[in-house]
Amino acid sequence: MNTIFQNFKRTGVTKPLAYALYIGFFAGLFWSCIRMISYYCNFTSEPVSFLIRNWLSNEQITSGFGQTLGSLSFIAFSIVASLMYMWFFRNLIGPWPGLWYGLGWWGILFGLGPLFGFTHIQTGVGFTLALTDLCLFVVWGLFIGYSIAFEFTDEASREPAKAS
Repeated sequence: MNTIFQNFKRTGVTKPLAYALYIGFFAGLFWSCIRMISYYCNFTSEPVSFLIRNWLSNEQITSGFGQTLGSLSFIAFSIVASLMYMWFFRNLIGPWPGLWYGLGWWGILFGLGPLFGFTHIQTGVGFTLALTDLCLFVVWGLFIGYSIAFEFTDEASREPAKAS
């Protein structure tokens, strides 16, 4: 495990592209599993395969094949989102920018999603279902944003250790 982290750093400086790919992959992997669990527990009405709804039939969306492809698409989406965060917002400090980043992605995907076929227009959806999707995206954005921001703005970790 230590060699994985050594690949991101050379002489104490993090390689931004490799680190963003790493964070995006694990954000997508972890949060797609959480989305899948929340879908099967009926906390949300959108399966993890909502991003590829245009290319799958209604039967395939909720099948094991569709969920696997959905998880892979969510991982790819998370990698792209983490690269965007790294390019545009990596110097912002604290957890709030990541929280707003996730809220923005939720707004884009569920606000514009019905226009592009990603999500269905949900009228009459219960408060719990809508709140679950909102919270999942907020915490997903917080995970990406705070991980990247902490790595690129934490100056205390870059100070040399004092010899005793």
